[in-house]
Parts: sequence; structure tokens; C-alpha cells
Amino acid sequence: MTLTAPTIDQNELEALRREIDSLDREMHTLLMRRFEVTGRVAELKRSQQSTNNWRPGRQAQLLRALVSRHNGNCPDAALVRVWQEIMGASLALQGSFSVGIFADEAGELWNLARDHFGSYIAMSEMDSTDALVAAVAGGDLSVAVVPAPLQGEASPWWLSLTAHEGIRAVARLPLFDTPNRRDAKGGGAFALALLDVEETGDDRTLLAVLADADDKAILAALGETGRILASADAPDAEDGRWRLVEIDRFLAPDASLSLPSSIHRYCHLGCYAAPYRA
Repeated sequence: MTLTAPTIDQNELEALRREIDSLDREMHTLLMRRFEVTGRVAELKRSQQSTNNWRPGRQAQLLRALVSRHNGNCPDAALVRVWQEIMGASLALQGSFSVGIFADEAGELWNLARDHFGSYIAMSEMDSTDALVAAVAGGDLSVAVVPAPLQGEASPWWLSLTAHEGIRAVARLPLFDTPNRRDAKGGGAFALALLDVEETGDDRTLLAVLADADDKAILAALGETGRILASADAPDAEDGRWRLVEIDRFLAPDASLSLPSSIHRYCHLGCYAAPYRA
């Protein structure tokens, strides 16, 4: 039996294409207006001599709000990608902004950084996390993107942050995951910068904790829900081991924790928006 394909109403098809063309022009007009406003923001910030205009907390809040009000056939991941490109290009217009990325073998960190900051931002690679941290500290980079820590690393970047005043983890990547990410089971990355942290309403805090206690006891002593991401031997023959602890709330850098004697000291390493959960 021969199946006959349904006949397409060419008049209706052409009418729909004209509507799409009209919508594209409207969207383009709004986009140009948005960048006009961005230019005015850039002028104000130049007069204030801002050195780093990125606000990762505001970025997270804006994207969450978009996704929460979104409906229809456009996938959330596509919506987020469009706005990340818009925000990245807007950020580039507001002043010098550069991202340094740890050169991992698969190139996944580059992809994560590009997706988060957009394809217009200046990006470069370095093969040392210590060099990336030093470049941020020296003002040569606005942001360093480093891999999620692994157990047993000889010189973990997070331990070096305890000696760099002001450099903090201000974002965890990906904030919104994408379905075609090459290393979807990977641990992602952290963005480090000389920025003040902002509360977004759904945040995590990163602490380096020096303690004699085991992992469960450390979390219990902190009185927090969270997880131990990695551990490292303490330098200079200090007692105990360092743990990298991620807790599930915003903790201000100047907050004071009352801790038992099993925890010798801790360092606040940053706060960032929790990865989006649909």
C-alpha cells in the first residue's frame, strides 16, 4: 500500500514564516536597546573605576528567575545559553575582563567557562592552578576557572587560597547543566575571583577545615548539612588534616563559628549560588 504524504498549506506556512521574521525583528530591536542601557551602565562604572564588574550572584538570580517564569517549547538549557551569551557580551563592554582556565586534557573546563561567560569574553589557558591563583591575586586575570578538587592531589588549589587574602570561590560551574556536556559525570569547576560574595537565596559556602576528627564528625561539629569534597595533609607538620567542606547555606566571610577543640581552625574560601535544581 502506498502512503500519501499530507499536503502542506503553503499559504499558512508562508504566513507563519512572516510572523517569525517579524518576531525576530522585534527581538533584535529589544536586544539593541538592552545593549544601549548596558553602555550607560559601563559609563557609570568607568567613572567609579570598577576593576571587576562581574556579579556572579546577580547572574544566578537573573537566570533562575528566567527559568522559573519560562514555559512553552523552548528548552530551559537553550534559554539559559542565550542569556549567558547576552550577559557575557554585556560584561565585556563594561571594562577589561579576562578568564584564565586550567588546561585540562579533555578541554572540558574551557567549555564550562565559555558556556558560563559567553563566547565573547577573553579567555586563556594555564597548566598550573598556582599560576592561575597568582594571576588573579596580581590583577592579571579577572577570574580563574579551576577543576573541582580530587582526592590525593599533591598541591590542591583550595589549600593555596588559605594564603591569599580576598580571593574566593564565587561560582560553581556549571550553574545550569546542559544535556550534551562531554563530561556530564565530572565534578565541574570553580570560579575564583577577588570579589565580595553576594547572597542569592540558595547558596553554598566553601570552608577549609583543619581538624583531627573524621569527616562525619567534622560536619557534625560544624552543625551543617554538606559534604567533604577533598582532604590534604597539613603543611609544616601541623596536627590533623585539612578538609575542603561545602555547606548548604550562605555563611558570610566575617561570620564566627563556635567549634570544638577537635577542629583547630578554618578558613572561609567563598560562597556561590547552588547549581540549579529544576
